[in-house]
Amino acid sequence: MPSDRGPDDAPGRTPYDASAGIVVTGTGVISPAGLGAARLWEAMAAGKTFFGTGDHDGPAPALPWPTAAVDTSEIGWPQGTVWANAGKYANQSARWAVAVAGQALEQAGITGDTEDVRGGTVMAVGSSGDELSEVMPRLASRFRDDPRPLAKFLHDEVPDYSYIRGIPSQLGQFVCLASGFRGSNVAAYGESAAGGTGALALAVRLLEDGELDRVLVVGVAGPLSTTSLAAFDAHEAFGTRATAGAGPFGTGRAGTLPGQGAAAVLLERADRARGVPLARFLGCEVLAARDPQSASEYAVDAVLADAPPPDAWWAHGAGSRTLDAVEARTVTTRAGTLPVTGSKGTIGNAFECAALLDTALAVESLARRELPPVGLLDRPDPALGALDPVLGGPRPLGDGTTVLLTAFNQGRGAAAAGAALIAAVAGTDGTGTAEAEGEAPA
Repeated sequence: MPSDRGPDDAPGRTPYDASAGIVVTGTGVISPAGLGAARLWEAMAAGKTFFGTGDHDGPAPALPWPTAAVDTSEIGWPQGTVWANAGKYANQSARWAVAVAGQALEQAGITGDTEDVRGGTVMAVGSSGDELSEVMPRLASRFRDDPRPLAKFLHDEVPDYSYIRGIPSQLGQFVCLASGFRGSNVAAYGESAAGGTGALALAVRLLEDGELDRVLVVGVAGPLSTTSLAAFDAHEAFGTRATAGAGPFGTGRAGTLPGQGAAAVLLERADRARGVPLARFLGCEVLAARDPQSASEYAVDAVLADAPPPDAWWAHGAGSRTLDAVEARTVTTRAGTLPVTGSKGTIGNAFECAALLDTALAVESLARRELPPVGLLDRPDPALGALDPVLGGPRPLGDGTTVLLTAFNQGRGAAAAGAALIAAVAGTDGTGTAEAEGEAPA
C-alpha cells in the first residue's frame, strides 16, 4: 500500500506524496483477440473465445490441450537504423515486449526520444521461449539424413544468440530502448511472478521509495514448447476441452486452458505523471507460503488492509479445480459476494503475464464502467459458495468503483499468490479522459 517512506535528502530522489498516490497512465495488450485492451475487452463482452489447437503461423501440433494462440501477423517492429540492427538480436518475445510497451507509452504520451532517468522497467517473463527449443524437432529430423558431422551441423543450423535473446534482462533492454528509460531494468519472474503481480509489486515499491517517477511493467508469454506444456500438465492437468461449461468457476471445469499474450502497464506517481490517469493503483502484494490457500489469504489481507472495500473482483479464475476453490474461499470470506469476472475462459492462461493482462482489462473496465462476462461459464459450481459471476453480457459499474485482482502461478501447489487493488479515477467521462478540458482528473 502507498506509504510516505523514502528519505527526503537521498540523492536523485524526491519524497513520495502518499496523498497523491500512484496512477495507471498507459496499457498495452497483445492477445488472441489482437492488439490493445479494447479489442480483448470487447471480445469478452461479446462472449467470444479463441481456443484452437495451435499457432496461426503453421499447422496445428498434435496436442491434447486446446490453446488460445496469438496471430503474429499484426505485431510490428519499430522503424529506423537502430531498430533494424536491434532486430537481429530480437526473438519473438522481444518483439512482443516492444509492441506492448509502445502501446502503453503512446497512450501516456511518452515518445522515448529523450532520456528519462526517473523512469524504469520491470520485466515479468519466463525464459522458456527461445529459437532453439522451437527448432529442435526439425533439427533432429533433418540430421538423420544430413552428411555433415554433428558438430558441423549444429554450428551451421542452430540459431545464434538463441538463449540470450530470450532471457528477461535482455528483453528489458529492448523495452528500455523503446521507452527512453535508459537506465537498468530488473526482472521478477518464476516463483515470484504470480502472473506478473510480482513485477507490479516491485514497481510500486520503486515509486513509493522515491527511486523512480514512473515504471513500465512488461510481461510476455509466447508459445510454450511441448516439453514445457507437458511439465505443467504433469503438475496439474490442463483442461482438454474448451466448450461451454468448462470455464472458470464452472461445474464442469477440469483444468486451466493454455494461452499466449503480452501486456504492459505504465505506473506513475500521480504528483509527477506525464500521462492522463486512467485508474488509481492502490496497492499490490505477492506472498509465498506453505500452500496456495495461505499465500492467497496473506496477499489479499495485505492489499485490503487500510483500503476501501472492493466493489468488484477480477479473478485469476483459471478453471483449476483447486485454485478456483482457493481464491473463491479467500475473497468471499473477506469481501463478501462481489461481481466477479476473469479472462481465462476467453484467452486462456498466459502464465507469467496473465495478471498483467487482467490489470489492463480491469483498467479498461473502469474506464467503460462495465464488467465483461466470464467466458465458457454457464453454471457456477455451487460448491464454491456465494459467487456472483458476470454472465451473458457486461454488468454496469458505479462511479468510484474499486476492483480487487487476484493471481497465482500455475499448478495446484503454487506457493505464491498475488493481489492488487485498482480504483476508478474521479471526474472522468468513462473513457479515462478528464471531463473538463484542461483539467486533470483528481
